[in-house]
Amino acid sequence: MKKREKEDEEGLLMRKTYTAGGSSSVLIGDHDSDSEEFPPTSSSHHHHHATSPDPTFSPWPHVFNLANCIIGVSVLAMPYVFQQCGILLAAIMIALCAVLTKLTCHFLAQAAFNTRTLSYESLAMATLGPSGRRFVELCLLVFLVSSIVAFIVVIGDIGPHLVAEFLELEAPTQRLRILVMIVVVVFIILPLSFIDDLKKFSVISSLACLFYLFFAVRMMLESLPTIYAGEWSIHVVWWRPQGFLTCLPIVCMAMCCQTQLFPVISCIKDATTDRVDYVVSNSINICAAMYAAVGVFGYVAFYSHELHGDVLVQFPPTIVTQSLKLAFLLSIAVSIPLMMFPARTALFCLILRDKDSIHHTVDLEKFTFHLLTAVILIFNTVLAILTPNVEFILGLTGAFIGSLVSTILPSTIYIANQSSETQNRARKVGGASTSTAKMCLIIGLFILIASTCAILMAEKKTSVVEKPKAKDDVASGELRNEELKSLESLEEKVLDANLNISAKLDDISELAAKGNDTEAVKMLVEMKEQQKIQQELIEKQEKIVAQLNRKTESLANQTLEDPTAPISPAIPAVPEKSAEFKNYPPTSKPSVNTET
Repeated sequence: MKKREKEDEEGLLMRKTYTAGGSSSVLIGDHDSDSEEFPPTSSSHHHHHATSPDPTFSPWPHVFNLANCIIGVSVLAMPYVFQQCGILLAAIMIALCAVLTKLTCHFLAQAAFNTRTLSYESLAMATLGPSGRRFVELCLLVFLVSSIVAFIVVIGDIGPHLVAEFLELEAPTQRLRILVMIVVVVFIILPLSFIDDLKKFSVISSLACLFYLFFAVRMMLESLPTIYAGEWSIHVVWWRPQGFLTCLPIVCMAMCCQTQLFPVISCIKDATTDRVDYVVSNSINICAAMYAAVGVFGYVAFYSHELHGDVLVQFPPTIVTQSLKLAFLLSIAVSIPLMMFPARTALFCLILRDKDSIHHTVDLEKFTFHLLTAVILIFNTVLAILTPNVEFILGLTGAFIGSLVSTILPSTIYIANQSSETQNRARKVGGASTSTAKMCLIIGLFILIASTCAILMAEKKTSVVEKPKAKDDVASGELRNEELKSLESLEEKVLDANLNISAKLDDISELAAKGNDTEAVKMLVEMKEQQKIQQELIEKQEKIVAQLNRKTESLANQTLEDPTAPISPAIPAVPEKSAEFKNYPPTSKPSVNTET
């Protein structure tokens, strides 16, 4: 116990000079000067504070601070989640993950108050021992690295489309994607990552938070025309269990705030379990509402498209949307240096720190600071280049590491803490039951196993093409589409001509019966002109069908010569309306030759 108290005292003395700490989070401009003292460990004292509200305490700065830490690139994947799971199932999944996050945050807060610890790693040291601390450090490092990779992948999704639109390219290529990621990392992220003063990022973080709100409003405006049309409710999917396992880890990671919980506790004045729960609950509610709004409106706006983890790709290339994409790209780029602070510390503690050290504060030298920054960024950039899309990395991270950090470890720590003999009195006074923690542990293990398998077995796609599309192929595909449209239009004209000729025959018969031969002759001349027009339309149809048949045979021969060659997506199948028009009477509709 003396060793642990010494550890806590050293952590408190160095708290101001080590904002990122071992908790793997960054909180800016939200620290109370008199919150350095850790609250008493007695749960009855916590209860006394909860029942006697302090009028000077305002939880909302902490609520918005934690909400700003939670919301990130996962908001871009919400329309994909709603398309894969359906609107109702996705909404239920967000609600369940919100409840699960609130419970696990309560586990960590209660255990931290019981053990008088101030970080995730020190809490693991107090409850699980040195090996538990090393395991938590490893999980936090992998979690942060994968989060940075997801940020860079989103940059690789947004940037190439902006450059391709500016250069008037047909589609962003894989080579352009790699080039954009390297340029952004080298010229924007790397210089900002070398800044060692967190206070310089406060203005940037505030602007990024405002932008996320603007993005949600923009998504709602994008869906309004579709909502007014009224057809979306018929075409959207409301319940699709097949996508549950794939999307569950994405939502769990989107709600993850366990690594940011300990700095929030240190910022709250006279922190108690109830106050921490109140802050966490409101933060989760705000984020869940924003995720649900972006998911629903984004899915409704683009329900006819195949969505991916980056919904910004679906926006039409207007000046407003291109500016929106550029702003999102910059907000992501300037957020990565903030994540570098805990990532550097976690890597240093895991590799370079003495195993027997009990210090939780790290003072990096300049050379070590720059070296770790370069190593982490190079490693993350290479992983981002090899990653096919953002929903794959978010899903895999949420399924494996995210489930460990956010669910399994908090539940295990709480169970170990409550089962300790020195915490029996605190267990009797208050706090969640160990059965609730065991249930959360089972849910976390289920997410870890089932969702990891589902993610690895899912098909991986990217929003860019492997090779630039050849101009001949583009022109050929456009020509085929025009031919099919012309064929359908001609078919409709032939049908109209048949109906007109039939009507004129009836009129001629009536006029001849009435003895009006002059009008009957005029009608007969008009009918013959109509027959000539119909014959010309049929000849045009024959030419188009013959041209399509030749192109289809050429494509079939290429496929036989090279079975592994992919078929161009620009080549549509010849519809059944394609027909052979020969020796048809002018007053009858040509029959369809289904073998063509």
